[in-house]
Amino acid sequence: YVANTMLAMRISFMNEVAGLCEKVGADVHSVRRGVGRDDRIGSKFLYSGPGYGGSCFPKDVSALVHTGRENDVEIELAV
Repeated sequence: YVANTMLAMRISFMNEVAGLCEKVGADVHSVRRGVGRDDRIGSKFLYSGPGYGGSCFPKDVSALVHTGRENDVEIELAV
C-alpha cells in the first residue's frame, strides 16, 4: 500500500504545483523536468493531469488510510 500511495501523492503534489505554476506564469513542464533531474526524486510519476486512477492506486491509498485509522494513526498526507 505504501509504495502506491507514495506514487499517487507524487501525482497529486504535481497537480498542486501545476496550479501554482499557472498562477505565477511558470511552465509546469520546465518545473517537472528540473525536479526530475534531482537523483533523489527522479522523473517518474511527476506528470500533472486529471489525477490518478486505475484499480490499484485508489484502493491502496484507501487501504493505507484505513489501516492507519484502525491503529490510531492519521495518514494526513494521503487523505
